Amino acid sequence: MPPKREFPTEAVQTLVWLAESDGIDRRRYRVVNRLRSVRDSDEFATLPEDLRERVREIVADAEH
Repeated sequence: MPPKREFPTEAVQTLVWLAESDGIDRRRYRVVNRLRSVRDSDEFATLPEDLRERVREIVADAEH
């Protein structure tokens, strides 16, 4: 049995949606930190390419 994924695609999609939401300003740093963890994980390569690209963009925007 394959190991359980720590970052299911649906959870990452939700984090991306939250990061893009206008009302999340106060907690945006938490969402971005979680997306950074996703990006740095071994499982990142298993996510769909468009989702990986969006995660990279969000994290890069937060770092500038």
